[in-house]
Order: sequence, then C-alpha cells, then structure tokens
Amino acid sequence: HKARKMAFWVANLILFTLAARGSPVGSKFGKQVISLRERQSDRRVHLVGTMHYNPASIMKTQRVIKELADSDDLSSVVIEMCPKRWGSMEKSQPRGSPRRKLLDNEMQAAADLAKDNKVEIILGDRCIATILDRAGSMFKKTGRDLLSPIDGWPAIARDFGTFLKSKSSTATPKIGLLDFTDPLLIMGLPVSLMRYPLALFLKMPLRLLGLLGTLELLSTDVVVSGDPGSMNKFAAISAVLLFGQFLFTIALARTIIVVMLMERDEVLADAIRDACRKMDRDQEVVAVLGIAHCNGVARLLAEQPTTDSTSSTRSSNAKA
Repeated sequence: HKARKMAFWVANLILFTLAARGSPVGSKFGKQVISLRERQSDRRVHLVGTMHYNPASIMKTQRVIKELADSDDLSSVVIEMCPKRWGSMEKSQPRGSPRRKLLDNEMQAAADLAKDNKVEIILGDRCIATILDRAGSMFKKTGRDLLSPIDGWPAIARDFGTFLKSKSSTATPKIGLLDFTDPLLIMGLPVSLMRYPLALFLKMPLRLLGLLGTLELLSTDVVVSGDPGSMNKFAAISAVLLFGQFLFTIALARTIIVVMLMERDEVLADAIRDACRKMDRDQEVVAVLGIAHCNGVARLLAEQPTTDSTSSTRSSNAKA
C-alpha cells in the first residue's frame, strides 16, 4: 500500500523534473528567471518561473517588475491566468482582504505592481473551462487508446516522445535543477504546500474530494482471511487494483503533459508574442508563469512559429 502510493508520487515528481530540467539561466535577475528575445519581434522577454503561492516567488516577481517599471522599460505583464479564473480570484480575495493575506500569490502581486505603475496586464492563459474540457477528453481518449495496441499505444508513445524531445532542446536558455536550490524558495516551500491545496479546495471542493476519493480507491488495501480461497481472491483483486492504478497513472500523466503543459505553453507563448507585437517602442515584457511552463514557453518564443501552430493556438483562444 505504501509502496504504491510512493510510486505514484515519485512518478509525478519525475514528470515535474522533466518539465523543468535544463542548465542554470544567465539572467540579470538570477535564479528562476529566463531572459531572451522573442524571435519575431526581437523584443526582450523575462519569464519569471514561480512556485505558486511561495513567498520567494512573490518577492522575485515583485523585484523583476519593479526594476523594469522604475526604469520605464516595462511594456506589459503577462500572467498565467484566464479572465474567468482571474475574476473569481480578484472577487474572492481582493487586495488587502484577510483571505488575500492568507493566500497571497505571485499573480496578484504582479498585477498590483503593474496597476501601481500603469502597466498593461495581459491574462495569457487558456480558459479554465476549456482546460477542464480538454483534460476530460484526453483522459477518456487515453483510456480508449490503452485498449487499442495497434493505433492507441503508438499515439500515447508519440505524445510522451514529443514532450521529451521538446525538453531536450539546447538552443534556448532553461530553468534547471540548480534554480531550485535557492534558499528562499526552499524556506517558502512549506507555505506553498499549505496555501496551494487550501486554495484549490476553496475553489473546487467537490472536484478535489472526488479526485482524492479516486486516489484512495486505487490504493485500497483488501483485508482477507488466511484460507487459500481468500488468498487467491486477494491476489486477483490486488492484480486488478494494481493494473487499474497503472492505467490511471498513464492517463493522468498524458493529460498533464499534453493538456496542462504543452497546449497551455502554446497559448501562453502566443499571448507573449502578441504583447511584443503591440509595443510602439523598445520596451520589455514580463511573463509570470508556473515554473513547469517556463522552458516550454521559452523554446516556443525562441523558435519561428509555423502558420499552423499559430492558427491552432488562436483557435484555442477563440474557443476559450
């Protein structure tokens, strides 16, 4: 029972590590920040990789925005939020409210500084309704693909292969494991681990309870007596549960990789490109993102986007 739970969380830790692997970034703002030029406009962009709700990420975000705003070099701030999520957050925990102090976060901190300095705020993420719809569709599709060795298994392998290939590129700066060795980030980890689940529960209690119930069901221990018949039943039930956990983990990992990371990376990169195109003078853009998005977004910004990828991203935004 404990081993299965450990394997599940280790798998997710590996997934997060793959999403953020790379070499240390040479940004003037230090760790967790990627500074590069957007390929089409040649405008400078700073991607602030954050650990959500971590006080160190809040301070890093504020430092980057304040320094650029004070020197009049900041054109706009892109935050990893959609209008629906942002409106809900601003309504439930406005600036100065007790709930905001309890669940202070880098996105609202970025928006507050942008407002104070009269800098444009761009909500760059895909609509939450579209994300959840796509996540549900991908989870179901993976279930069907797992039952189809001829067509389905190669499709799953292609998605994992595309993800790994995108993370192995060395042409763009990356946030690497050394970025996580920041003492302030480490000290703020307990706060992040407290705030993030609490914020999720307050936003969607029923969905979170449903997910926790599913995970508990998949890791249920079966109590049996010592007779041979019961032992055989126990072995059969354990095999079924273990197989179900394996399928669930594959479906969850593919959904995270495709829907939560790669597709949203494209949407976020397109929002940053639009911000760069709108500049009427040589200024810079700050994008405040979850750290798992930074390397993927940096790669997309450094590449020349194809017509197909740009149009598909715009289509996704239109649906949102």
